[in-house]
Amino acid sequence: MKARHLFFTIISLIIILGLGTVLFFLFTYKPNFQMPPMPTPTVTVARPVVQPVTNYYEFTGTTVAVEEVDIRARVQGYLEKIHFVEGSEIQKGDLLFQIERDLYQAVRNQAQANLKANQAELARAQLDLNRVEEAIKTNAVSQQEVSTRRAQRDQAEAAVMAAQASLEQAELNFSYTQIRSPIDGRISRKFVDVGNLVGHGEQTLLATIVKLQPMYVHFYISENLLLERMGDQPLARPAQQEFFVAREGETDYSHKGVLNYLDNKVDSGTGTILMRGELANADRLFLPGMFVRVKIPVGTNPEALLVQDRAINTDIGGKFVLLVDADGMVRRQPVQMGRSLGEMRVITSGLTASDTYVLRGVQAARPGMKVIPQTQGQGETSPSEAAQNTTVTDRSQE
Repeated sequence: MKARHLFFTIISLIIILGLGTVLFFLFTYKPNFQMPPMPTPTVTVARPVVQPVTNYYEFTGTTVAVEEVDIRARVQGYLEKIHFVEGSEIQKGDLLFQIERDLYQAVRNQAQANLKANQAELARAQLDLNRVEEAIKTNAVSQQEVSTRRAQRDQAEAAVMAAQASLEQAELNFSYTQIRSPIDGRISRKFVDVGNLVGHGEQTLLATIVKLQPMYVHFYISENLLLERMGDQPLARPAQQEFFVAREGETDYSHKGVLNYLDNKVDSGTGTILMRGELANADRLFLPGMFVRVKIPVGTNPEALLVQDRAINTDIGGKFVLLVDADGMVRRQPVQMGRSLGEMRVITSGLTASDTYVLRGVQAARPGMKVIPQTQGQGETSPSEAAQNTTVTDRSQE
């Protein structure tokens, strides 16, 4: 038994040693195999475009009517007639509403009659006074009689003045029965229908009118920006500086106006101050209350560098572009960006006009790699053409 047990033990050791040798060989063997070299990638490159670019401050603003009027009933009565089409353009002096005109005409006529009666009484009192003043010269009447007649004459004069005031009030109320437009503009819908009692206890709002030409644009600028822009200059009314406006959905700022107002105080809660511009709005494209984007030109950079926006990449380190040197080697170049001009982007630092950046093929290029650079192909818009087209649209040359 011992000899048999020893035999199996020796056989087991031999098997274990054999397996260990095989595994060692498998894990330590390094075949002489080489990967085929990867082809050098081809990328499209371009150089920055150098051209003048106007810098702008950009804000969000709101359109406000130059004039806006609430049409209200100034006398009490039933609304008899409406003389306008809702939402139409009206002129100053156009008749809009009529309120129970016959009633106030009768009141005016009564006031006219009262005035005539008091004027007649004044004339009689004056004649009586004249007679007693002649009679006192011959002592035909007493001095007391003269004083009495003079007091009666003075009372009659006062009654005439009161009647005159009543007539003026009646004529004024009578004029209020016909409501006319005080301005040119566009009128709203009617807020009260014919047959309703208006002016009872309050001046009932009947409609509103807004003047659409010209149109104000209100926007707020920060106190820091104001001080930076004005410097040591007096904070006064803007000197007719141009600004540009775009409506919602518009990409170009094609509407031009003039700045004409700076508020007289800074809002301490927000640290901003109201600035206002004026648009001609001859084509009636703006209505009060619209949100708009505002650009104010603040100088021109005569040699700004522009690159295609799609060539700019982003990673945890920030914005960068891939540059290709004369030997075809790629390197990462951090950049500082300025404003966007369509498909182009102004680069404020990090590039020079002689640099060559990767425009297409960024996915195949890595810093430290060698690439085959080629210029823009035929039939494609070059960076220079794109920059020129964008500049015209963006008014940077105006």
